[in-house]
Amino acid sequence: GYVINNFCDHMDIDSIKILSRWWARLIAFVFGFIVLGSIANVFYLEYFGIAGINHYSFGNEPEDPGDYPLNGTEDEQRNYNWSLQEWEEYLSYQSMVQDLEESNVKEISQAFAALTIMIGIPAIAIFWTQNEKMLHFGIAFGTVKVVGDVLTAYISSGIVAKYMESMPGGGDYSWIAKSSVFSSACCGLLFIGLAVVLSNMYHSSKQIPDSGFHLKVNLIANSEE
Repeated sequence: GYVINNFCDHMDIDSIKILSRWWARLIAFVFGFIVLGSIANVFYLEYFGIAGINHYSFGNEPEDPGDYPLNGTEDEQRNYNWSLQEWEEYLSYQSMVQDLEESNVKEISQAFAALTIMIGIPAIAIFWTQNEKMLHFGIAFGTVKVVGDVLTAYISSGIVAKYMESMPGGGDYSWIAKSSVFSSACCGLLFIGLAVVLSNMYHSSKQIPDSGFHLKVNLIANSEE
C-alpha cells in the first residue's frame, strides 16, 4: 500500500506530460507515413490511372475467342470455353474501370490526398512539439481522412461490388466492397479521438479555469479585531 500511495503522490499531471511526450510524437510519425502515402498516391494515380498495376498491365490481355467451334475436337471446345470465360472476365474488368473513371473517383482521391498533405505537414510539427493547436489540426486531419475515405468508398463500393458479383463465386464476397463505406471511416475517427485525448493530456491544465472552490482566502485574522 505504501508503494502505490508513494507512486500516486509523485505522478501528478505535469509528470504524466513529461513522461508521455512521445505519445504525441508517435502520432506525428503516423501522420508522416500517411502524408508520404498520400504523396505517392497522387503520382501513382496520375501515372497508372485508376486501374493501377494489375493482371492485365503486362500485355497479357485475352483475345476475343470468336465463335464456338461446333465441328472442333473436344479439346478445342474445352479450350474455347476457357478462353471465353477469360474474355468475359476481362470485359467485366474493363467495364468496372470505365465506370470508376466516369465516376471521377480518381480526381476526388487526388484532391483529398492533396488536402491531407497540406494539413498533415503542419500537423506533424504541431504534434511533435505538443503545440496547443494539437486539437485543431488533429480534428482537421481526421475530418479530411473521414470525408475523403468515406466519399471515395461510397462512390467505388457499388461499382466494385457489381464487378465481384459478375465473377464466378464472387457474389459471396461482394459484401466486403459494400462494407468498406463503414470501415473506411475508422482511421479518421481514430485520429480525431487521439487528438482530443492528447490535447486534453498536454493542455488541459492551461484551458480549464479555476472553479469556485479555488478561492484565495486570507485565513490570518487580525488579532486586534
